[in-house]
Amino acid sequence: MFKRSNITFIIVTEKGRKTFEFKTSTSLVWLLGLCCVAVLVIVPLGIISYLDKYELTQKAAQLEQDKALLLEQVGQIEQLEEMLVRLTRGNDQLRAILGTPEALDEVAAQPSEEAPYISFMQRLRWGHVHTVPTLWPLRGPVIRPFSEEHPSVVIAAAAGSLVQASAAGQVLQVGYDADLGYVVTLDHGNGLLTQYGYNARLLVDVGDYVLKGQSIALLDEGRGSRRPGLHYAVQEDGQFLDPSRYRLWK
Repeated sequence: MFKRSNITFIIVTEKGRKTFEFKTSTSLVWLLGLCCVAVLVIVPLGIISYLDKYELTQKAAQLEQDKALLLEQVGQIEQLEEMLVRLTRGNDQLRAILGTPEALDEVAAQPSEEAPYISFMQRLRWGHVHTVPTLWPLRGPVIRPFSEEHPSVVIAAAAGSLVQASAAGQVLQVGYDADLGYVVTLDHGNGLLTQYGYNARLLVDVGDYVLKGQSIALLDEGRGSRRPGLHYAVQEDGQFLDPSRYRLWK
């Protein structure tokens, strides 16, 4: 068996009047020494680990910010792509409408039943786009398309939405209709008219000149089973035509 050894610590006061003696085993001293060494090693390692974790947390937060910024930029790029697609489609539609000067001359020489389209195309050809109803009066889906029975379209939108003039022109008529509610009719010249119904309030009066995109009415809340929506009609040379044929940049 191993002989147990002790270590004695003697403490002498400054004046030497008293002494204090402590005895402890060698193994306990070694244990305390190892504990001190462990503390001296573990504490720095813990501090280093904490600093590393803090740095990683900061980097993770920065990456999240970069990710959010990247997603926002991607969204902007997608919006620009959609805008480019709409502009391309509008340009293609405009080219298809205009055609070549020779084609327009042929159209002008055709019989009178196709005359309603002449002034419309000539305006576009001569750069008078502001008097052509190419602008949709408000944003929303078409819930009732154009037909012979209903020679207009109904565009769904929230009640109170601002209705915009689809082209520049003069206010020809304003008033209340039992079926269409408050209605405003714009005259764009040369027999081209646009009509806007199902309104709660009109913002223009007869004789006013409005610009393309100017607010002319506020949409009503709908009546009965009818949901809020704008009655929108286009009339050229006395004939009602599908408003979507005039619409550009969808």
